This record gives sequence, C-alpha cells and structure tokens, in this order.
Amino acid sequence: MKSTSEYKKRGDFEGALKFNMHVLTDYENNGDSKGVIMVYTNIGSILCSFSRHKESLEYLDKAKKELSKIKSPILTANLYNEYGRNYTRLGLYSQSNDAFNKAEQYIRKISNEKQRKFLLFYNYSWKHTNFIRNKDFDSLQHIEKKMLDVMPGTLAYTRIADGFIDKRSHLDSAAYYMDKAVSNFNTANISEKGIALFSYGDLYNVKGNKRKALEYYEKTIDIFEQTQNKPALLTVFDTISNVYKSLHEIEKSNMYLRQYTILNDSLNKNEKEAVNLAVNKLVELNQEEKRQERKVFYLIVAIMLMGFGGLIYLIRKIYDKNELKKDKLLEKKALETEALKLKVNDSFDEIIQLMESRSPLFLKRFKEIYSEFYEKVTQHTAELTEHDIKIIAYLRLNLTNKDICRYENIGLRGIETKRYRLKKKLKLPQHIELQKWILEL
Repeated sequence: MKSTSEYKKRGDFEGALKFNMHVLTDYENNGDSKGVIMVYTNIGSILCSFSRHKESLEYLDKAKKELSKIKSPILTANLYNEYGRNYTRLGLYSQSNDAFNKAEQYIRKISNEKQRKFLLFYNYSWKHTNFIRNKDFDSLQHIEKKMLDVMPGTLAYTRIADGFIDKRSHLDSAAYYMDKAVSNFNTANISEKGIALFSYGDLYNVKGNKRKALEYYEKTIDIFEQTQNKPALLTVFDTISNVYKSLHEIEKSNMYLRQYTILNDSLNKNEKEAVNLAVNKLVELNQEEKRQERKVFYLIVAIMLMGFGGLIYLIRKIYDKNELKKDKLLEKKALETEALKLKVNDSFDEIIQLMESRSPLFLKRFKEIYSEFYEKVTQHTAELTEHDIKIIAYLRLNLTNKDICRYENIGLRGIETKRYRLKKKLKLPQHIELQKWILEL
C-alpha cells in the first residue's frame, strides 16, 4: 500500500495501476492472500478514480470474497471505504454512508495509530462530501469536528472551507478555516499546501476577486509540477483558462486552454493503456474462476457416479436443476450489468464533469454526445444562439433552476427570465412545460 500511496500522492494513477497489476502476479504465485486482497482493493480504488465503477466494484467484490477466508481489520476497513467512495460518486449517498459506517467499525480495531487515523480521516472526508450533497447540516458539523479531532491540520481545515465555498455561503467562515489551513503550513506536506492554495483561489473566485484568485491558482502550478500531480495540474489549467475568459483576456485564456488540452490528451492515452491492463486481467480472473468451478463440479460428479451408481437419476435431476439456476443467475447478472452500464455511462460522466468544472469544452462535447437531440432542436428553431443551446443542455441534463443559477452565476429571477424567453423563441404553446418538452424531444 505504501508504494501505491506514493503514486497517488503525485497523481500518477496510471503508474499506480500498472504497479499493482505487476505485484498481483507475485502475490498470486506466492499464495499471499492478504497481498492479493490489498491489490484487488487498490485496483478497485484506482478504477473508481477513472469513473470505471463497474470494473471497480467487480475487483472489490473479488477482494471481499477472499476476505471471507481470513480476518484483517485494516484490509476490511480499506475495502468498505472504497465501496463507500464508489457509491458516493454514483450518487448513492445512503448506501455510501452505510459502507463508511461499516468501515469505521473495523478501523476502530486497528492497533497501529497512524494507520487508524489515516483511514478515519479518509472515511470522514468522504462522509463530509455526502452530507454536503444531502444538505444534512447537523451531520456535517458533527463530522467536521471528528475530522479535526482525528487529524487537525492544513488538509482538514481546507476540506471544511471547501464545504462553504462549494455552497457559496458563509464565506467569512470559509476564510477563517483557510487562514487556519495556511497557519498550519509548517506541518503540511507540499501536496497539502498546493490543495490549500487552490482552495484559497476558489474562495477569491467565488467572492468575485478574479485577480486575487489567479494569484493563488498560479502559485499551485509549480507545486503540482514539482509533485508531478498531472490531474491536479489539469484542473488548475482549466480553472485559470475560465477565469481569464471571464475577464475577457482571451489570449491568456487560450494559452492555458492549450496546456489543458495537451495534458488531457496525454493523460487519456496513459489512462486507457492502464485500464486495458486491468480489464484484461479481470477477464482472465473470471475465466480462471469458471475453469476452477467446472473442475470442482466435474470431480464431484465423477466421485458421486463411482460411489453411488444407483443414484444416477437423482444426480441428473440435481444437475439439471443447478444448470437452470445458473442460467437464471446469469440472466439476472446480465440485467444488473446492463442497468449498471446505464448508471455509469462514460459519456454522461464526462459531460457532467465538464459542466461541474465549467470547462469551455462542455458545450462542444454536449453537441457531440447528444448529436441527434441537437439536430432536432436546431431543425425546430434554427435561430438559437450558443447561449440558448447551453440553457437547453442544462435542462436536457435535468438540472434544477437552482443548479443552473450556480453554474451560470446568476439569480433565480434571471434564469426564470431566460427560460421564458427560450420557450417563446421555441414557439411552444403556453400549456407545454419547457423542460418536459426538451426531455421528450
């Protein structure tokens, strides 16, 4: 886990995945069950970071199956933390909190204080995200206190400040916690300092002080280049590009957009290569499991035939029943797989991430992914502007007025006016509801 953590700290998830795929073979050859469980869980965690939730959950299920043979609080705690993280990213907050609660029970049993505190803070940080998204403010205050009790310092104060910044409320409290985060820089590592400085930039950005925000954002570039944290750099370049665009400094905006595009293409190539390794290994593991199941099955049948020749008819009946049950299970699994594919559709995840990060690529990718819908809309009304299409995209993605206000940085009355004008431009009858019409188009 130590080496995996080192890869993750610098944002090299592709390297971490390749490293785990390599050591998995060694653990398997040596019959090291704990090592295999640890690697399955690591791979599940990394695939979750790539939004490959189906494959991630399959690896976690394999780790869980192996864990049924041994007892290990740290491995079990780590496993349920990763289940919880997957569920959070899928929007299943209740299931996520259940998994994190189960993980916490095992974390309490870990004797090593450093490991216990690390896993608890990881657990509480993701619960903190769940409570923000569920608007469970009582639980949010409670979990923030627990985070500070477990690991007070730059990262904890930054996470708490991020909650206020994300909600765009109580920004004085956000500033208080960011000041606390900076005052603890003497005990923070360089990555934590980079995260804190970026959040300080977010705070000034939300306050409307774009120039000050840029100062903090640009400070993080050297840090993330030094730590080789490419995903963090990607976010920084995209954010700075958007801020310069809002200041109408298009040349600088395009400069950072070019850096974002070059780095994003490089990461996508490396990510695809690493994920293919994991998926191929998963296919191999599943095939091996089936071969072993068949071997055991045929051995049992052979023994029963030799020992109980007079029970051939009964054995045949049991065999047929088992085959029918297998078919039903396979059919059920196929249906579940298709449902999960819909849930974790890569293109949908991508466009949501672009929207949430306010990426300039959002509208371009929306048109590509929803090309048939876009063609219908423009055929219906040819004179739609790019801004009209953007509002239509929000409504097609089923966003509420409140969500659109946040992404467009305008008031509720403003978005209601935009919707009214859009409906009028589309020449929809008064009794037709705009969003319903868009969703059904």
